[in-house]
Parts: sequence; C-alpha cells; structure tokens
Amino acid sequence: MIISSLDHEDLYWINDIYAGIKFKLSNENDFHVSATIDGKLAGIGRLVNVDGKNGELGGIYVLPEFRGKKVAKEIVRRLLSESNFPVLWCIPFEPLEKFYRKFGFRNVMNETIPSAIQEKLDWCEGRYPDKAILLVQ
Repeated sequence: MIISSLDHEDLYWINDIYAGIKFKLSNENDFHVSATIDGKLAGIGRLVNVDGKNGELGGIYVLPEFRGKKVAKEIVRRLLSESNFPVLWCIPFEPLEKFYRKFGFRNVMNETIPSAIQEKLDWCEGRYPDKAILLVQ
C-alpha cells in the first residue's frame, strides 16, 4: 500500500468521488492523501484548515473492494503525521467511534466548538441516516 499526498490538480477527481458518496466537497486549501494498492486507488482522506488553530480530519473513504485491508488506518496515520493543528476535530459516523479512539480522539467535553465544525456536524446530521458524532484530539 502506498499513501501519497495529492496536488491541487487532483481536486476535480477527488470531488467527483466525494460527490458520488454525498460527502462535502473539498477545496484547494484542504490537504489530501490517497492510498493505492497494486496501482489502483483504494481510498482518500483530507485535513481541513478550519481557522489556523483548529483542523478537521475527514473525508476518509475506502473503496468497497479494499475494505478490511487497513486502508483507512494508514490514511488516518498519514494525515495525523501531516497535521500541525493544536486541535483536531473529527465527525465520523457513530459505528466508527472506536476506530478513531485508537488515534487519540475522544468525545467533546469542555472545548469550544468552532462554528464551522458545528455547521458541518449539523449538515451531516441532516443529510445521512447514520448518526454523526463529534470527536476531538
């Protein structure tokens, strides 16, 4: 498995994937990585700069034929190694909470939630049948 950072030129096909799975689209300020196995795209993920201090780990998507091969784990590891945000947020679906806890994410306690993160959480809750949760690291 190879995890590679993506360029702004890749934004079109990244957003094509995200549109197809009904994720929020990315912009050129986001940092993206892809995972490939045997030269085939296996998954993608991103870091979103919320306000300089806060970032969001998100957009983690593994293509169905590559699930169960630790692709998401390697994508998250790479994104975390690239992050220099003092506070990192994550809005996964509830069944993925245990997965993200392995990376040091926890439930929000006394943190002030940036408005952009709250808006994204609200967007997710109104869009998907699966419950979205808010975690922080």
